[in-house]
Order: sequence, then structure tokens, then C-alpha cells
Amino acid sequence: MRLQVKAVGTTLTVLFLLSGCGTQAAASAGTTTRNAASSNTSNATGSGAANHVTNITFWSGHPSGKLHKAILAEVSKFNSTHQNIHVTIDIIHATNKAIPAYLAHKAPNVAEIQTAAVQKFVTANAVVNLKPFINGSNGLSQQEIKKRYYPVIWNDMQGPGKKQYLMPLEKKSFVVVYYNDALFKKAHISGAPKTWSQYFSDVQKISQLGGKVHGWAWTPMLPVFFSMVKDYGGNIWANSNHSKFSLDSAAGKKVLSQLRSLVKSGDLLITKKYEYQQDFGTGKIGLLTDASAGWTYDYGSVGGKFPMLAAPAPKGTAPIAYNWINGGSLTMMNTGTSAQKAAAWTFMKWMSSPSTNTYWNEHTNYLPLGPQTDSNMQSFYQKNKPYAASFSNPKGWTMKPRFVNYTQAETTMMNYFLKGLNGQLSVNQALQGMDKSGDKYMSGHRRL
Repeated sequence: MRLQVKAVGTTLTVLFLLSGCGTQAAASAGTTTRNAASSNTSNATGSGAANHVTNITFWSGHPSGKLHKAILAEVSKFNSTHQNIHVTIDIIHATNKAIPAYLAHKAPNVAEIQTAAVQKFVTANAVVNLKPFINGSNGLSQQEIKKRYYPVIWNDMQGPGKKQYLMPLEKKSFVVVYYNDALFKKAHISGAPKTWSQYFSDVQKISQLGGKVHGWAWTPMLPVFFSMVKDYGGNIWANSNHSKFSLDSAAGKKVLSQLRSLVKSGDLLITKKYEYQQDFGTGKIGLLTDASAGWTYDYGSVGGKFPMLAAPAPKGTAPIAYNWINGGSLTMMNTGTSAQKAAAWTFMKWMSSPSTNTYWNEHTNYLPLGPQTDSNMQSFYQKNKPYAASFSNPKGWTMKPRFVNYTQAETTMMNYFLKGLNGQLSVNQALQGMDKSGDKYMSGHRRL
């Protein structure tokens, strides 16, 4: 198989030619081109009588690293196994760019978008209801859906209303423990922490080694704090429709007080952006809490200088460990011919399948979307413990809310959270400020 990557402006057009009997995946030996001035019904070359190939385009937002390589490999595999469909992939962040492209009659057929952003696509009439495809002859039975997807994943794809505009693609967990085993041994810590209480204790023990050693380096992220609050029996939300926060609680106060104490003592080193990865790579940091997808980058920073191990999200006082789950989903743009829409559905169904999800997870450390993928990965997990550590009980998964205003709410809440961490506000003031400022966005009382 030969992979050809051609730069087109700021995008990458990836063409895949099949080996073996010499049949080409594209309609000709040349490139698949798109007419920038074309309408929404002809943004790909369509189905030609001579070759019976339906051409569609796919926008994905993974520009580099292992995620980039994996998404290219998946599209290549699809093209090599579906000779009547050819997918051209453009590396474009569709969440922000696909609606303007749709309005300009330049939209792709399939786009990877942030799950929480679907409402604005529906409002723009830019996406297609997938229910007729799911229930159609090339669809998915209820039994297949149960095998493919955990209920929490499939439920996250539903709506608005009784329609469905998304298919699962990738999900990552926000709370995984990575640690420097050499520092653990020096601090006489026998194993990875299983509870947050043990985690905080280990952070302090490692800091006591002295020098420039810190127990924990962390760029604060509210999803981690949210998970910890739930771990201690609290709630993120004050109501069932998730329009009001409930962080000013006993659990919220307990968690923020503990974090604040670690910051004050110097045991917790607060970093910005990806500085924690660089600091961890120096060998002077004991523990990280990072997303599952962060493993490859954290491990790369270490570069083999010391043994780096991983452990699942710790528990609090609740029966199970909670974890914040986020990731991209697939949507069908409201463009193209009926043949292209059918081809787009075939591609989406394949990309969301257990076999494709297994490949993706084994190369990126994302999570199984459902029981079948989890079963597929058991032998891999046995040999790759850091990847296995990323998985936690799906019953404890908290999905990022599908509110247009959520990101803005989280941004303003972070200001209060940071002031609570560093002592500029009391714990009570910080939590009350987080609730009130977040509520204003989630209730729609603050403009975007």
C-alpha cells in the first residue's frame, strides 16, 4: 500500500492507492480535487458511471503525533476495504470551521466535531439526522448498539429532541495517574495510590525527599476537580438539566481545601499549559494526573530516564471512581448527493465500529466505546498496563455537557478556582464564585 500526502493550503489531502491487483481507490491515478466554488450538492466528485466510486470528504482535527498517524491509517484502511467509496481526509478543525464552510457551500461530507458543539450545527441546519440511517437496512440493530457502545456513550449521542446527529468516534478520560517509580522507591512508597487520600499522602512523602523535588505537578483543570468532588460524594450539578452548578458543598470544600494546602506547602507545583510534562521529564516530579491521551506525550518527555508507571483514577469515599470523559464525534454535514450521504454513513459506521475503535485506542490510549472493544483489547491491556490504567468503570463516567455556553462557563469558573488554590480567595468564596459565575452562562444570562 502506498500513502501519498499532498499539501493543499493549510490542509492535508490524503490519497490512498491499493496494492495487490492494482485497483486504485481514487477514480484515477491523479489526485481527488474539490471545486472551491462548488455547491453543497457537489463538493466531491460524486459517483461516476465509469468507475462506480463515490467520493466523499472528511475533516478531522488531529494535525500531529500518534493521533494524526492513527487517523490517516484508519482512512487508508477504509479506502482499501471499500472499493466503491473513496474518502479524502483534510486536517481541519471542523468544530469552528465547518459551519462557515457549509454556508459558503464548501462543507465536507463528514466532520469530526466536539460533541458538545452539536447544537450550533443543528441550529444552522448544517447536519443530517442520522436516525433514518441507523434504522435503515445498512443500520444498527439494538443488539449491535449494546455490543458497540456503553449506555453512557450512546446516550451522549442523542438529541436534540428525538433526533440523533452524532456517532461515537473517540473518548478519553481526564484522570489517570502517572508516576515516577524511582522517586516512589526513594520515598519508600510500595505501590500506586488507589485512593485520593493515599495520593495526597504520597505527594507529601515525595516532596519530603528535598532538593527541587515536588510530589505533584499539575496544570489545573476543572474536569479533574469535578471528578474529585464526585469521588467524595458531591455533585457537579444542582439540577437534572445541568444548568446550575453545585460545587459549594461539603465535598467541594474538602477537595479544594486539600488542594490549597498542598499548594501552600509546595508539595503541589502549579504549572501552565504543558509545563508539567517538561517538569516530569526532569525526574524531579513524583506524580501527574493527566488525560489518557497524555500518556504518549508524558512518556516521550521522560525519554527512558526513569521508570514511568500508570494507575487508574483514585477513589474517594464514593463506591466507585469517577472520571470526566470527553472526545470528538462524527457528524454528517447537510451536503452532497444521496449517494454521498449513503457513503458518508457507511464511513461513519465503520469508523465507529469496535474493530476501528480497537485500532485507535491501541495507538492513542483512548477508551473503548463499548463492551466489544473492551473485550477486543483485553490481551493488549495485559501487555500494556499504562493503557489499561486509563480505563475505569463506565458507570462512573461523566460526559462533558452539551451546552453551547459550557466552555465559557468553565473559563470564568477557572478564575475563581485558581484564586481559591493560591489563597487569594477563601475556599467558600472561591466555590460560591464558581457556582454563581458558571450559572450565569449555563442559564443563558451571559452572552457568548
